[in-house]
Amino acid sequence: MTVRGEPRRPGRPRDECVEAEIVEACLDLLVEVGFSRLTVDGVAARAGVGKATIYRRWPSKGALVLAASECVFDDASAPDTGTLRGDVHELTSAFVEHLQASPTGCLLPALAVEARGNPELAELVATSADERRECARTVLRRARDRGELRPGTDIEVVIDAVAGPAFYRMMITGGPPTMGWMAKVVDMVLDGISVEPADGPNATPDVRAAENDHVPARSEV
Repeated sequence: MTVRGEPRRPGRPRDECVEAEIVEACLDLLVEVGFSRLTVDGVAARAGVGKATIYRRWPSKGALVLAASECVFDDASAPDTGTLRGDVHELTSAFVEHLQASPTGCLLPALAVEARGNPELAELVATSADERRECARTVLRRARDRGELRPGTDIEVVIDAVAGPAFYRMMITGGPPTMGWMAKVVDMVLDGISVEPADGPNATPDVRAAENDHVPARSEV
């Protein structure tokens, strides 16, 4: 739709439509055949375009897959509930909800593994991950300014400590984390860096309710 009297830009709507079809074809094939068996030829055939059309937009299969994976995540933004625990639980709940709801939820861990032998893909994955880490950095910096963090807390280590168990569960023990399990991880980490404990006045109802959620037995880890 164009504003009345405004000249239409030739080709622009068609380009956006083609890109959307390519991304959709890529995601469908990722679910069906996985990253290693995915080919640009296959995506082109599924989308009904030529390979050149894809390569004009994305220089490699890795770049295309990463762009497609970004489409299934909500735009990265830092929540602001007023407390560190509230913000971190908002971030991790959105992450877990996506993993559980989307068939491509475990795509990022698969890309990370593939990136070990692909420098170009490694750079793309690192850039994408850093954009999402910046949301967590914003949350933790605000908490530090409010005096919620213990002095000397390393923000980067905190992010790794919260996100690391989820990726370990997806890549090693199998399956995405549950809401309750992720809430326990968050509380264990924040108990070590926060001035206020998890059962303080700022604890969220969801955190307390998660106490009865399943935690993997030692043999499952």
